[in-house]
Amino acid sequence: MPNVLIHKARELKPQTRAAVEAELGRALKDDEDVSIMAFATHEAPVGEARRQASDKLQSHFERVDKERRSVSEEEAETALQEALKKVRPGYREGE
Repeated sequence: MPNVLIHKARELKPQTRAAVEAELGRALKDDEDVSIMAFATHEAPVGEARRQASDKLQSHFERVDKERRSVSEEEAETALQEALKKVRPGYREGE
């Protein structure tokens, strides 16, 4: 069995579509993609493992920040909005 399923809303069985719409609290558009993922949960790291994960994440953020410092906040926001509109059809700023 796959762990990820992706379907167009128009391809869902009526009862499945109704269940997804009930969970989302809104109607689906026929051309929207609906993805369902199943994965095993795990406990969050504790102690030293948690500290190491935090340090690694902080280092990553610092590297990213160094690379973007040459871009203004306005340019970064414009690029982000453009990317969101490209990968999420129907995306509207401010929602």
